[in-house]
Amino acid sequence: MEFIVECCNEHDDLVRARFQSRHSNSKNHIATVQFDHHKQQPTDAWYCTCSAAAREVGMCSHVTALRWHLGVNKAVISTDNHPLSASRLIKAIDDSTHFSEDDLS
Repeated sequence: MEFIVECCNEHDDLVRARFQSRHSNSKNHIATVQFDHHKQQPTDAWYCTCSAAAREVGMCSHVTALRWHLGVNKAVISTDNHPLSASRLIKAIDDSTHFSEDDLS
């Protein structure tokens, strides 16, 4: 998935990204996240233009992807040891595919 992260010139605590829909090539969505870096939990608010965002408890996948990109992918959190790093998850999945019939009993 390719998306461009944009910062707001008027409000330095707002970040947004544009996403193309996985289901319809003609639809684009904009996920916006508001941060407060003075808090332990820096995400203050979020909004997305997708239809799922209105019915989700929590946040939609677009906002989640933006937060992951800003946190894990931009190395705010080291990807070497972060539990949600893609390389770590791939290793776990790969390890889970190597078992024998003896392991089942």
